[in-house]
Order: sequence, then C-alpha cells, then structure tokens
Amino acid sequence: MSNRPRLARSPDPYVVRVRTEKNGLGALKTCVVLLLIALQLGLLIFLYLRLIEVFGAYVTLSLVLSVITAAFVLSSDQSPSTKAVWVFVVLVFFVAGFLLYFASDRRVFFGGSRRRYDAVFRRAAAYAPLGVNTEGADARVREDCAYLQKTGAFPAFQGTEARYFPSGGQLFDDILERLRGAKKFIWIEYFCIADGALLERFIGILAERAAAGVDVRVIYDDMGSHSTFRGKTKRRMQSAGIRLQPFNRLMPVLNIGMNFRDHRKIVVVDGETAYTGGANLADEYTNELRMYGYWKDAGIRLEGSAVDGFTFLFLRQWEFLTRTEEEYAPYLGLAAPRANGALFVPYAGGLDFDAPICRDIYRNIIAKAQGRLWLMTPYLVPDDEILDVLGDKADGGTDVRLILPGIPDKGIVYRLTLANGGKLAARGVKVYCMKDSFVHSKLILSDCCAVVGSVNMDMRSFYEQFECAVYTDDASVLRAVEADFEATFADCVPVALHRKFFGRVFDRLLQIAAPLM
Repeated sequence: MSNRPRLARSPDPYVVRVRTEKNGLGALKTCVVLLLIALQLGLLIFLYLRLIEVFGAYVTLSLVLSVITAAFVLSSDQSPSTKAVWVFVVLVFFVAGFLLYFASDRRVFFGGSRRRYDAVFRRAAAYAPLGVNTEGADARVREDCAYLQKTGAFPAFQGTEARYFPSGGQLFDDILERLRGAKKFIWIEYFCIADGALLERFIGILAERAAAGVDVRVIYDDMGSHSTFRGKTKRRMQSAGIRLQPFNRLMPVLNIGMNFRDHRKIVVVDGETAYTGGANLADEYTNELRMYGYWKDAGIRLEGSAVDGFTFLFLRQWEFLTRTEEEYAPYLGLAAPRANGALFVPYAGGLDFDAPICRDIYRNIIAKAQGRLWLMTPYLVPDDEILDVLGDKADGGTDVRLILPGIPDKGIVYRLTLANGGKLAARGVKVYCMKDSFVHSKLILSDCCAVVGSVNMDMRSFYEQFECAVYTDDASVLRAVEADFEATFADCVPVALHRKFFGRVFDRLLQIAAPLM
C-alpha cells in the first residue's frame, strides 16, 4: 500500500517554479549576510592574535581561564554529551576555547529576551486556560500530563475532536477550507513561509477575510523565511490588512542569538479550530514542488476546548514580538466543547522555558512504552540518553520502529541520522528509510499516547528552537497515526548497517560535534 495520498495542485505549475526555485534576491541577501559575518569574524581573529603577540603572558592566563571554564561547564545543567564536547573544545583550543564557550552562552545573547518572556508569562498567567482532572486516564498518560502542567503550565483538555492528516496536501486543503469561513480572527505562525502557489492561495483568502474585518496575524521566522519570503510579497500582504511579525530578525552581526529560531507551526481560526504539525507554508510541503523526492509530512486539526491551548501560545508570542500588552480573555473559551472525554495537551518548548520540555516528554514516552513504540523523524541526532533508552526498550521486547528519510535535505545531518539509526538497528530497533522520499513528519506513537507537532529528534529542537506539539490519548487519533505508519512501512526499506572504513571514521568525527548541531 503506497502512502502518497491526493495532493493539492496548482493550476499554474510555472508560478511555483519561478517563485520558489529562482529567488535570486534571497540568495543575494544570504551571501551578503554571510560575507559581513565572515568579515567580523576575521577582524576578531586578527585582533585576538595581536593580543597574544603583544601580551606573552596571555597564553598562560588563557590556560588558567580554560581550566576554570571547563569546571564551570561540568557543573552546568547541560546534557552530558554537550558537556563533553565543550570541555574538549575549551581545553584543546585553550587559547580561545573559553571565549567561544561564553560567547555562545544563551544568558549573554538571550538574557534580555528571556526577561521579556518572563514578564509576558507573568502577565498572561491570569488568563491561562484551566485544565481538567486526568484521574480516569492511563497512569502513564497522567504522569505525562502532570509533567507538562508542572514544567510549562500546559493544561490537559477534554471536549475536543481531532482529525489527523498523513500528508501536507491534505492538511493544507483542510486549513484553506477553514480559513474561508473565518469570522473573527486568523492567527498563523510558521518557521518557513515561501513564495509560491500555496502562499498565493493563502494570501487570496487572508486578504479577503481581512477586508471583511477579520483580525489576520502572521508570525514567521526571519531566518527560516529569509530566502523564500520576498519583501514584495510581505508589503502586498500588509497593504491587504494582514499583520506580519518576524521572529528574531536576521542581522549581519556575529551573534550566537541568531541560532535561536521559532520552529513552531500553528494556525488558529476563530478560537474554534487549531492546526499543528510538521509542514511549513511552502510548496514542497504539498509536493507541488519536488525538492527531495516525495515529501512526507503530517499534521492534526483540533476542534473544541483544546484550541485555547494554541490560542494562548500564539498570543503570548505575539505580545513578546510586538512589545504590546494583549487582551487574552476575548479570544479564549470560544469553542463549544465536544462530546469526547479523551485528553489533549497542546504544549511548547524553547528558551522561554527553564526545562527542555520537548526533549523530556519524548524521553518520558519512550521510557514508559510497553507493547509498541513507533517514531517518525527527519533528523535523528538526540543526546546519548535518548538513544540508550530507545535501545533499552528494544532489548526489553518492546516493538520499537523508526522511520527516517530515504533522501537527505542536509547531507551532514543525514550522515549522523543514518549512523545513529544504524546503532539502534544493531540493538534490535527496526529502523527504516522511506524510499525516494524525504520524511519530514514528527511523530511518536506508543501504546497509550501519540504526539504530533514540529519537534525533531535532534539537539536543536530539544534545546535551542521554539517548538510546539499536541499530546493526546485519543483513540481515533492513535488509530489514524497507526494507519499512517502501517502505510509508510510499505514504502520503506531497512536502514543500511554497513559503511566503508573511511565513512565510519568520518561518522565518528561528526559524532564529536553532534551535541552542538
């Protein structure tokens, strides 16, 4: 059975080719930004070498500072693998290693933003939706809900119906249909927005709804969209009454803060319907543009009480970006509860929270899975604990299966992904690659719950990016996700376990830097 469902198609494929593939201005902007950053880096290196030349005692001082920094790293709350890499960098490159570490410290480059987030969170807390009692659920589900409530104040909702979509084409067909009927507000948040046929269909509907008085807001990540979302298109949308807000503007400045990106995917319509998943607003996600073979993605629609979770997440992000206090109450509690007692927990992760929430909830689900644990991810570069727990579950008899892409979009990360997949396969995990396809779905399915969202199984999603997802024990969603896995297995081949000697050596070298990717 092939897992290639019907896809939305553009009536004019030529538009897709011109607007999405040949964005020369975006490429020029990228080159200019990289050139300016390289010049700044070169100047800093030159000045640093002059410092060493003039002050001979500096080498001894830097060695002392590097040892102190290594001790500081070891006492930090970072993952063990990340600590090991930083200690290696700091001590081997002791002349500048300690500077590299502190220059990458999020407290330096994200401290001001974090204080602003804290202020937004404190103000918004008075309007936070209330959760339901989870007593009747599976004990493992109760524990996960308690964790999400404690660490991120993400409540569990009932009274919600959901529909799972096994492809980006089906997901966006449904989103566009719901947008046409919007009467109050449309809120959209994407990592990547790209000129093309899909965006043109969005703009047509959003402009028409804005003209009818609907409050239309769009958040986009400035790095994720910088080479694909043209200034001309942005101005056209703004002139149509669509409010745009970039997240973390891409600046030609040597700043580790540019690495912190908004990778969330959220659409909220009238406070009654919400969507999340892996797909961005670009033509490759509906397969109208083929970049890496067939693009496998997934998403989910919520209707009912749990929509408030995504409404609240979006509005807090909007308030942070605009620096304007928002009214929350008028946008919450608008969806009529549905007759469904299943639990749904919309949640997020990122530098606006103390704990690595997205990483920890994955780890919790993996550790507690019993009969079944199926995962789908484009990137497999987690910390050692996640890999060990996956291997331990397979050793203990759990049916652990993992689907990875058959075609890469990032060569280096793909090598690491296959290398980690090979390690798991050697421990009994059934690891597959989807033939002639790039798997972009971010799914985890156990015997008691499922997660659908934007979270990759890598260190960036776990520790650096702003992510979102929905956790649920809804039986209909679990069946739909299971059916998607079963259909996708039929399009897969087992991961290759053996590589040539030099390939294995290269992979081991890449593993050293993996925790920083």
